[in-house]
This record gives sequence, structure tokens and C-alpha cells, in this order.
Amino acid sequence: MAEYTLHAFAQSGNAYKAALMLALAGADWAPRFVDFFNGETRDPAYRAEINEMGEVPVLEHRGHKLAQSAVILDYLAGTLGRFGWSNDEERREIMRWLFWDNHKFTSYTATFRFLRTFMADKTDPAVLDFFKARMTTALGILEQRLGRQQYVAIPGRPTIADFSVVGYLF
Repeated sequence: MAEYTLHAFAQSGNAYKAALMLALAGADWAPRFVDFFNGETRDPAYRAEINEMGEVPVLEHRGHKLAQSAVILDYLAGTLGRFGWSNDEERREIMRWLFWDNHKFTSYTATFRFLRTFMADKTDPAVLDFFKARMTTALGILEQRLGRQQYVAIPGRPTIADFSVVGYLF
């Protein structure tokens, strides 16, 4: 049995963030497929046993279940000792980009992608235009940052902040 179990499904960019971290860090892990499109995350049993929020990803490790991709990435950086911070200043910079990603980038990008890809025939075009505009603005911020340095948070090396922003770009 693998040391880490990641509850996920392939279309989730947030699950991809955690899977990428686990893979690049060389962790002993296994995916556990969550049937999102057939309602598994809305099932009372899933919410009671896996994640009360009804979301993926969920990481199981040593009897604990962690939800939210940023929390999972932070946890993995700490437990695996890879792609994290060297000091408090670096940790704050990494966290700044994780929060920005979750609030300004992934939130709009993932919603736009979901509506366009899976709900196009049911979504008002004005709603799609709104999310696309917010996504484009956030992408401009990211492109500006990466125009000045190779990695998002810490110049010269990748961190969990890079794994976070790449989730919906990949």
C-alpha cells in the first residue's frame, strides 16, 4: 500500500497540482479515482468520510485527510522536504502566490474552463465573457512575473507556488 493516497479525477487541475508535487518529489503515492461527473463528491458518504466540502483533491497520509490544494502542497513541502522554503521570508512569498493563485487565477480559470468545456450549452455567454476577462487579467499578472524571473515565488528554483499556478495551465 502506498504511503500517500490522493483522491482525485483527471480533469481537476487542483488534483493535478498535488499529483505533480508527489510525482516530482518521488513520493510513494497512489491515486484513488473520484467519480465527480457522476456525483460522488455530492454523496453524503463522501462528505462524511472523505471531505465535508465535497471537493477534490484530498490527500490521505498517516491517518489524516487534508483538503484544498494549497494546504496539501504546503503539507507535502514540509513532510517531503522538497520544493518549499528556506526561511520565513521565502515561506511568506510562496504563500502569497498560493493565495493569489487560489483566489485570482485558479478560481477564474477553472470556472471558465468548466463552464466552457462541460456546460457550454447551459451557460450565458456574458458569464463566460466575465470569467474569461478575469482569467486573462490574472494571466497577465503571471506572465509579467515570469517575464522577470524563471519561477513564480523564488528566483532560481521551483516551489509549490509553481506547481499551484501550473495546475490549470497544463
